[in-house]
Order: sequence, then C-alpha cells, then structure tokens
Amino acid sequence: MSLLYFQRTRLRKDFGTPINFSDFKGRMRSIPSEEVGSESEKQWVQKRYQTIEIDCTPQYAQHTADTGNFVQKNEGTLFVNGAWPKKIKGGEITERQRYLQRLTAEPAYHMEVPRVCDTAANTVLQNNTLNLYEQHFADGDVFETDESTMSLKTLCVLKDPCNLNRHATKLSWHPDGSGKIAVSYSTMKFQKMNDDTPRSSYIWDINHPNQPEFELIPQSPLCCLRFNPKTHDHLAGGMYNGVVGFWDVRKESRRPVSTSNIEFSHRDPVFDLRYVSSRSGTECVSVSTDGQLLWWDTRKLERPIDEFTIRTDSKEIMGISALEYKAEGGPTKYLVGTEKGFPVLVERKAKKDQPSEKKIKAIFNQGHGGHFTATRGIKRNPVHTSFFLTVGDWCAKLWSEETLKSPIMISAYNHAYLTAACWSTIRPGVFFTGKTDGTMDMWDLYSKQNEAVSTIKISESPITDICCNKRGKLLAVGAEDGVTSIVALGKGLSTAQRMEKEVMFEIFEREKKKEGLLEKLRIVERKRKERESKGKSRSPKNIRVRDTAKEEKARLKAIQKADEHWESMLKKLQNGAKDRGIDNKE
Repeated sequence: MSLLYFQRTRLRKDFGTPINFSDFKGRMRSIPSEEVGSESEKQWVQKRYQTIEIDCTPQYAQHTADTGNFVQKNEGTLFVNGAWPKKIKGGEITERQRYLQRLTAEPAYHMEVPRVCDTAANTVLQNNTLNLYEQHFADGDVFETDESTMSLKTLCVLKDPCNLNRHATKLSWHPDGSGKIAVSYSTMKFQKMNDDTPRSSYIWDINHPNQPEFELIPQSPLCCLRFNPKTHDHLAGGMYNGVVGFWDVRKESRRPVSTSNIEFSHRDPVFDLRYVSSRSGTECVSVSTDGQLLWWDTRKLERPIDEFTIRTDSKEIMGISALEYKAEGGPTKYLVGTEKGFPVLVERKAKKDQPSEKKIKAIFNQGHGGHFTATRGIKRNPVHTSFFLTVGDWCAKLWSEETLKSPIMISAYNHAYLTAACWSTIRPGVFFTGKTDGTMDMWDLYSKQNEAVSTIKISESPITDICCNKRGKLLAVGAEDGVTSIVALGKGLSTAQRMEKEVMFEIFEREKKKEGLLEKLRIVERKRKERESKGKSRSPKNIRVRDTAKEEKARLKAIQKADEHWESMLKKLQNGAKDRGIDNKE
C-alpha cells in the first residue's frame, strides 16, 4: 500500500511577523468595553481564592530483593601420586601401565588427542604473535631527569653546639634508616687546635634537630666516626692524636668503652675508619697520613691485630688521605687514596693460625695519572663495585680496578678544589661532589656525561663530607663551619630509572674499552721513542756538532732579517719626513 500525502508550499514573506517568546511579569487583562454585558461575560465567574500544591521533593522508587544465604567452605584436592583414578594405585608401576594401555586402546582417545593438539598449537601461535604477558610498566614510577625532579629541599640544619669554629669532619648514617646520624667534630687546620678546644662529637636525630641525642667525649677530638653495620649500638672513631676509640650507646656512657694504646696507634690523625667483614663483626680498619693501615678488634683494642704500610718501589712511604671498603666489591680488597694523588688497591688475605698475606695489588698512576693534590675522597659504585670514583685538585675521576691503571672518565676542571664525593645508594649513575666554595655538583651519568646536571649552594664555607642514607632519599652535607645540612633529594635523583643498571654498565664498559685502546697506543708510542733514543745514542758527537751548526746558522739568519727590517723602517720614516717638509738631519 502506497503512502498518500499532501504538500503545501508558500513564500517566506507570507509567514508574517516572526513570533518572539519572552518572559515578563504577569498582568491583568481587562475585558473590552464592547464585551461588557455580553453573553461571553456571563460564562465567566470571578474566583476570589485559589489553592495550588507545589512539591519540589524528587521522586524515588524503592525496590527490595531477598537473596538466599551464601555458605562458604574450604575444599581441596590432594594428589598423592598423580591424578590416577581411585581404583588404580599410583605407587604400582604395573597397574599404571595397564591402565595407560587400556586408555590408549579406546577409539575416543585417538579422536581427542588431535583436537587438544590443535587447540594447543593455536594458543602457541597466538602467544608468538602477541605477547600477552608483556609488562609495559614493570619498573613502576619513572621520573624524567629535568630541573623540577632534580631539585633539593633542605629539611633541617644541625649546628655544632660548641661556640668555637670546628669542622664537621665525617658523617655516618644509622644503619637501620631511623634518621639518626653521627657527626665527628674537629679542627683539621695545622696548629689551630689548643688545649681549650672542645672534644665532643654527637649523635643527632633529624626529627629533633635542635639538640643532639647523644654526646661522645673522646680523649682527643674525633676526625672520623662510624656505626657498626651489624651491631647498630656500637661506634668506632679515629682521633686527632692517632688513637682509635670504641663506644657502646646502650651503656649510656659518654666516655669510650675502650681505646687503643697510643704507643701502637697512628702517628698522625686518623683520616678514616671502616668496619670490615668478619665473623665476629667487631673488626675495623683505620688509615692515616703516616702511611699505615691498622686492623683492630674492638673487643681487644689495646693494639692492632694486623698492620701494613704503603710504600713505593723506592721504599718511600705514601701518606693515606682516604679509605673505601665494601664487602660487595671484595672482602679482602681495600681502596686507599694517597697524598700523591693516585689510588692504591691493597689486598689482605687472612689465614688461620698464620700471619695474613698483605700486598699492593695495583697502583693507579698511569695514563693521565692521579690528581695534582692529595686524594680527598674515594668511593666505590654501589652497584658496579669494580668501578670507583676519586676527587682531588679541580676534577673528579672514574676508575676501573680491572687491568687498567688509568682513569676511564674525567670531569671538567672547576674553579674551586673538590673536597668530597658520594654515590647515590639507589641510582648507580648519580654521584655528588663538594667543593671549597661551598657548592655541591650533582652528576647524572645516565642522562649527561659532559657536565653536572645541577649545582647547589650549600654553605658559605668549604664542604668537608657528603653522605647518602640507605634509602637514597636523604643527603647529609658537612661543612668547615660545623654545620651539617640534611637535604631531601627530588624524585629524579632518588628513583631508579628504567634499565639504568644495564645502561650504566654498558657506559662503563665502553669507556673502559676506549681507555684500553688508548693505553695500547701509549705503549706503542713509548716503544717508538725508546728505539729512536737508542739510535741517536750510537753517534752522539756527530749529532751534537750537526745540531750546533744548524742552530748557529738559524741564529745568524734571524739577526740579518731583523737588521733588514730595521733599515726599511728608518727609510720609511725619513721619506715621510721629507714629504711633510721637515728637515731631519738625523
């Protein structure tokens, strides 16, 4: 059935005036005079009152449902010896073989196996096409290393309670990450210490920075102080007079529990001290500028249990200014920084009922060599422990203890001396360096190798030590004015980046191979110069005469050239004077 319709059209001008609806106040419409008394008026009755109900409450519909109780109980299946039927004893091999023979003889078995294989093959092909188990964000939060995430925030400042100006020489965080930090105070400038200089060092709690939590009073000002990583209530410190002391915080005694005999101690101030790996957890090693490494047992601290002196091939003693020890890098390896500017690797192998074997395993003084001043800091990388960092003079150098004796990376020279260094405990490519102008450089080798990502002004006095806590979120910076600043690292500095460990290892290995090739070229160049020197030494008289004649000829030629130049200048001056009408008889 077709649809019937009628269409009518007309022009726009025939529509009339457009209707415009708008809101306006109500008004009373009067009845026209011609309609008064008419029939239409009689149809209307005036109503005096009117009631209107208004309800603004929204309407709701209520529905109820009665569900049954859900009873939950734990059930499990125990497979003692495979998923065999109850009639089959799983422990009997013969019964299992008979059952498998009956199962494989059934016609349904040969039909079911191909179907299962086809399903498994399709699943395998799908997994090869698209990895369903790929983790796109396996590393959690990753923050780009821009200026906003590489910032620092000062949490608190720990000021030395002493009125005299003392240096905050060494810092040591509490191993349990509770926010406690031990700070040793001393005056390291030559002949600036007298009998009235205070000797106290303190243990601080950054949650209560107004006053120290515990006071340590040694017999001489402490130059270094360390917590025991196994027994957190034990501390060991090295003093200005070369003596090593031991404290137990649980005994609430400010005096040391035991100290070493000054006769068997260092002859110079103890520059650094570290606890070493041992069964008892009470052994430590100390270094000083007298060139000695002394091993101690805090249970018997009267005299050292072992000692070793750093000497050159000419039997010259090298003073030690820095120490680094990590059990992860080798429990028998000790890295020391010398006053000559280059690091030395010492190996000590303890033997039962026999004297330990100690030797210098490597001296890193080839290629570019060490620093022009004493090594002020030496730190191993927390992840790739075969690589370590040293600071001294105006630059920082990165080394590899494997085969090479020259640095693999060198930073640009600064205007101020570098005095301290510290690796981040979370990110293997981030380290911090302190300088004598009170600024601290933050380096991120993961994103930039040619310069520091940021430089922050920490103090008005030189920085003495930098220490990062175990979680890698807080940094303690000590200065020569006795102030220790506790700063919080930004997310870009305290959060590991994606694949950072692998990338940093590749960067270190690349620089290591590059330096290895340069070292081979240096050896070839050295041998070539040796051959040339040997060839010249065969006829020294003739070579000397020939060189002297050549030098005399060159000298006479230079004198003649200078005389000609002087005569030409005089002629030009005389000609210029004549042109101006000046009679120059001279």
